Amino acid sequence: MIRVATVGVGGMARNYRSCWANLPGVEWALAVDVDAKELEACVALGCARTSHVFEDALEDGIDVVDVSTPNFLHEAQAVAALGAGKHVLLQKPMANSLASADAIVRAAESARGLLGMYMSSYANPIVWEVKKLIESGALGDIQSVRARDAHRGGLHAKPTAANWRASREKTGGGSFIQLSIHAINLIQWWIDRRITEVTAYSQNMYCPNIGGDDATTAIVKFDDASGPPPLGVFDSGYASDGQTREIYGTKGCINLTDYDHELHVKLDGPYESGLIHYNEPGKVQSFESPEFTLSDTTNPYNPQRLFVEAVRAGCAPHMTGPKGRQDLAVVMAVYESAEQKRAVVVK
Repeated sequence: MIRVATVGVGGMARNYRSCWANLPGVEWALAVDVDAKELEACVALGCARTSHVFEDALEDGIDVVDVSTPNFLHEAQAVAALGAGKHVLLQKPMANSLASADAIVRAAESARGLLGMYMSSYANPIVWEVKKLIESGALGDIQSVRARDAHRGGLHAKPTAANWRASREKTGGGSFIQLSIHAINLIQWWIDRRITEVTAYSQNMYCPNIGGDDATTAIVKFDDASGPPPLGVFDSGYASDGQTREIYGTKGCINLTDYDHELHVKLDGPYESGLIHYNEPGKVQSFESPEFTLSDTTNPYNPQRLFVEAVRAGCAPHMTGPKGRQDLAVVMAVYESAEQKRAVVVK
């Protein structure tokens, strides 16, 4: 039996906190939050005990600590949990600064427990099918990528103590760190290339109550370890809508749209695997992802399930701490580039 403590159970965690009550061989032993109503909801879902005190998650008998608190709390909580011998599943982004991310990675290097990153993208089965399609060579050499992550939530944001996302200091930025980090993580994994250099523009024109950016566009270059380096464009926004993931190769292209639920494919030849049955070369065909939710533990790609499987097997989790650190390094290079108006090499 793996005993889990969840730290931070409101906000986005409402979408997946019940996983810990439904995974076989897992006991949701403790939920920690400052909000009593959120803790009451956890008890109703099957959590054994609640607390307002983070240190209770470090007690003997707890095996896994799921940290889903605001960005600026990640360093202290992850480092403490790793130091106490716990496995840590850490919500994206890793931290609100690269120095904090480095501290977490260093703590994990000498810890008994595993450090994994929670990235919601991987709950979608079709993103795994895209990975297989790219690895098959059906797209040819990857020339360029594009991604957009945006919503209009910043237009009505209020700078209250509860709304930590409106604070540049607490988040580490604005729309780009909160939204584009999903695409940065996913596309680097898809094409198995690391972003090495960025040139960016960033601004806040429509969301005066957001401390960071409400729009950022970054042009990136990937490594040349396995051929000519692809180029990419990443776009974020808090005052407009839209989400896409696009990969363009010498033999075809794909576009994942509508918030990750429909995949459009155009290839030079037929391709057949899993959810993708492409049989009209030269034409665009569309494939819908199967219905899924972040709380569905029967989904073999559920992030909590994948992390528990890694803990049981004693192997590296699907999305490791160093990969989370790389994602944040890209974000911070983007902000540095926009501020200094020059190309920046990713640290």
